[in-house]
Amino acid sequence: MRIPALLVLSALIALSAVGASAQRLKGSSTPLGPDEKPIYTWYGLYVGPSFNSQGGTFSTSCDCDFIGGAGTGLVAGLMVEHKFRSGLTIGTLLGYEGRGISGRFREVEGVVQTSPTGQSYNVPITFLNEATLSFDMLSFNPYVKSSLFGNFFGRAGLSVGYVVSSDLTHTKSLQTPRVTLPDGELADVVFGENGSGSVTLENGPYADLSSFQIGGTISAGYEIPLARDRRPWGMDVTAVLVPVVQYFIPVTQLSLNNGDLRVSTLQFMLEFRYNL
Repeated sequence: MRIPALLVLSALIALSAVGASAQRLKGSSTPLGPDEKPIYTWYGLYVGPSFNSQGGTFSTSCDCDFIGGAGTGLVAGLMVEHKFRSGLTIGTLLGYEGRGISGRFREVEGVVQTSPTGQSYNVPITFLNEATLSFDMLSFNPYVKSSLFGNFFGRAGLSVGYVVSSDLTHTKSLQTPRVTLPDGELADVVFGENGSGSVTLENGPYADLSSFQIGGTISAGYEIPLARDRRPWGMDVTAVLVPVVQYFIPVTQLSLNNGDLRVSTLQFMLEFRYNL
């Protein structure tokens, strides 16, 4: 996670929110009629974990292909939401997403081993390859929201993101520390720097990355009132706490050239919203 990028983003959004607050609609300057509903503009923030799932393949510099990866990340940011008298609600999330996936596979290689008697043999050795791909992204997610029943709601939107940084780490670890040679002797397998049993084959940015990411989001949540205030039309809720489950469906792929790499995410967010 790149904290400086998130802090800069949050500061810019906060300044814009303060400037825009003076233009918010607040229902009416006079009491509303019995058939009229108030107009709200909510401001807030959100934070929560995401659980990521890999589709397609990503490759490392040694042409090793990884599939079926999964991992966790973090989402956080600011939001604004506007509800019209018709009941239609539109809004947007603007923030940071950290996504990561890890994949692994085992391979058997023929490695020359020398017995204590000096005889050399080609012996099958098992290795574990592990790769972790992570990236930090700024995202913009406008949506349309509708009440379902009571305080439950559903919403659907379009997520547009830009990847600001990425990291790919590929390690290879020995899984067969001791082998039996064809002559019946046992031999210890030495692998890695200082016999550590593991080497790092790659550690740096993901070279095949497509920076712009587009996908769809579907969400469901429940609004928990926290505070109320008297308005011209009566007592009304002014602050809510909202647990939200959101699923991101990728449209574009992360890899530029091949592999059809896509990462879908299931996000559990806690939103805090208020209106003045």
